Amino acid sequence: MSSEVAISVIISTRNRAHYLPEVLRTLAAQDCDAPFEVIVIDNASTDNTAAVLNEWCRTNSRFRTAREPRPGLSRGKNAGVRMARAPLLLFTDDDMRVDPHWAESYYDLFARRKDALMLAGGTIVPIPHDLGRWPDWLDEPALADAGLLHHREERVLRESEYVFGGNMAVPRCLFDRFGLWEETVGLQGDERVTLQDSRCFEDTEFQDRIRKAGGSVWFCPPAVVHHRVARHTITPRRISSTAFARGRNDIWIQELPIWHEVRLVPRRSALTCLLALGGNLFRWALCVILFRLSERKSFLQRARGAAFASGRWLDSLRAGRTSMRLFLGAGRVAFPARSLLLRLTPDVP
Repeated sequence: MSSEVAISVIISTRNRAHYLPEVLRTLAAQDCDAPFEVIVIDNASTDNTAAVLNEWCRTNSRFRTAREPRPGLSRGKNAGVRMARAPLLLFTDDDMRVDPHWAESYYDLFARRKDALMLAGGTIVPIPHDLGRWPDWLDEPALADAGLLHHREERVLRESEYVFGGNMAVPRCLFDRFGLWEETVGLQGDERVTLQDSRCFEDTEFQDRIRKAGGSVWFCPPAVVHHRVARHTITPRRISSTAFARGRNDIWIQELPIWHEVRLVPRRSALTCLLALGGNLFRWALCVILFRLSERKSFLQRARGAAFASGRWLDSLRAGRTSMRLFLGAGRVAFPARSLLLRLTPDVP
């Protein structure tokens, strides 16, 4: 049977026995013509994870399990890689719900592309941890500030763009050639460890490793998983705060891969930036007040858009300038205004 397996799905799980049945159910229900197996590594769990996994393996021959006694997400993933029998390895997490065509989408991508050095990732859509509905004030566009990962079309990602380890596809040959997941970073038991005091985890480190070797990272839009997110972390205030930060980052995501340095990015008119920043801060304030009075999600959506635009216009004052004076001067108004507006925005789910 081992020679017939085309896809190995790998999950490393720790103390999530209450989440496992849903992700395993959606993996068992995959609509995929290619033969696949599911390998779930018990990463030093202390709950009844082992019993849940043994029952699934007993009733479904596609499922296999083993125990990795050393805590660490990468250690669990690497144990799964060593057990895998297929040339294409797919990775997801224990807090996911996987779409029916997830595995088939990756299999189709690699069958069509056939690049020597490529890995891929797909869409991650946030859902409430209890699998219920989001509150009425949260509409689909706002998911961009609630944890949505979507790079739009199928394409090679830029160096500043990444896919996440909870939804990745890696040919086995890449691990054979460049080594396994880095075990010194990422989730270690209940703590996250970064690489050299950066924000680099095992999934981004591996993508950087492949890129440095001349490889590429592809985005596969139809490979969709739904990620459970704790309800208390998604509130109008946090959504708006994330939108402002995302706006500040957006200009650099768009421009730095082209110009490489802040001083080389085309300069925006200072007057245009300041007027736009002031106008969007005012629009943000107005929409927040209207949202508090009416609780209509359309006003929150407009407030979120104004927060994003405010952040983007603020950082536009840095583009093409060697001095930070103008940016810092505007920031003396923009940042206190942001703090005030966030305090006015409700912080309840």
